[in-house]
Amino acid sequence: MGIIANALTLMVGGLLGSLLKSKITLQYGGVFGITVMLISAVGIIENMFNINAGALESSELFVVVFALIIGWSFGEWLRIDDRLSGLAKAKTVQLNAFIDATVFFGIGGLQICGPILLAITGDSSQLYLKSVIDFPFALMFGAIYGRCVMLSAIPVAAVQLAIAGIARAAGDFIGGAMLGQLCSVGYLILFFGGFNLVCDTKHKIKNINMIPAILVIILIEIVSVLLSKLAM
Repeated sequence: MGIIANALTLMVGGLLGSLLKSKITLQYGGVFGITVMLISAVGIIENMFNINAGALESSELFVVVFALIIGWSFGEWLRIDDRLSGLAKAKTVQLNAFIDATVFFGIGGLQICGPILLAITGDSSQLYLKSVIDFPFALMFGAIYGRCVMLSAIPVAAVQLAIAGIARAAGDFIGGAMLGQLCSVGYLILFFGGFNLVCDTKHKIKNINMIPAILVIILIEIVSVLLSKLAM
């Protein structure tokens, strides 16, 4: 249901934006960015920390920080953010709008972690959160580019289904600790996305380059499971 909800959000938001473009203002990016940062901070604390005797403790902090450093360094080396930004330079307005919206809605921590959480635990909460966050942006994209933005729901949902399918097939390698780590990284990527909205790109952090951190966590878990099986 989470994947369907996110797809419908993009379609409805894009349609309403195209119909109400004369009444939609684009001046609230900073306020919305702060909201995204607050939501992300709560998600990070919930997934990474435990409260013990009134103090925050975490057994996942080292893994998350290590994965983030390695993943971000790899993403910077690959220039993922710059390359994805370059995809939007299409020759026609409609194609440009479709690519731009697909990249915006289809790349991010919740886009990857949401389907994994859904496939392993049946929990759609991260996809519902993504839908809530995506909706005002779908309105804005629809107001700027028109109804062609609605088509971005197709590749976004297709990627989510593919990720969910892979996660279900690899279920033996995914444990509770890994899910918490993945969610933490997803919320960290989202947090810096909100930060970029607040700063209005003046001090942009290329949070898209952090996405390889998700793959680092998955690799760490796979290696850990294989080593434990070999030790038996």
